[in-house]
Amino acid sequence: MNAITPAPFDIVDVTPILPSLDFEQTRAFCTSSLGFEVIEPECESYLTLGRGRIALMFWRCDDPVALLNSSVMLRVEDVGQLRDEFTGRGITCLPPLRGAGEVSDNDDRHFHISDPHGNLLMFVERRQPHS
Repeated sequence: MNAITPAPFDIVDVTPILPSLDFEQTRAFCTSSLGFEVIEPECESYLTLGRGRIALMFWRCDDPVALLNSSVMLRVEDVGQLRDEFTGRGITCLPPLRGAGEVSDNDDRHFHISDPHGNLLMFVERRQPHS
């Protein structure tokens, strides 16, 4: 009998690929408002931006409806600190962050923003492993 050895998914990096109507606007928003930087040379078809362990790739898109139906969830260590940073840069973050004593149904603290073209970026506080 042949045994199948499972692949080690604990060492996999994932990079979402979101649509962009205009790379210049996407680059400007992500770098000046969100603190990302270009991490790979831009080409005609793709723009890749990163910040810490987060990488986002954008593909050139002509359909604005595609952007209104695109989203990504990003898990971060301290969602409150990130929200404070973004609001300090003039970004509108929704919904308002819950207080320390308030817990949502799924126990996540989160907020979301939309980029200039309508992609939804949701930032969720990473859960601590259960002991």
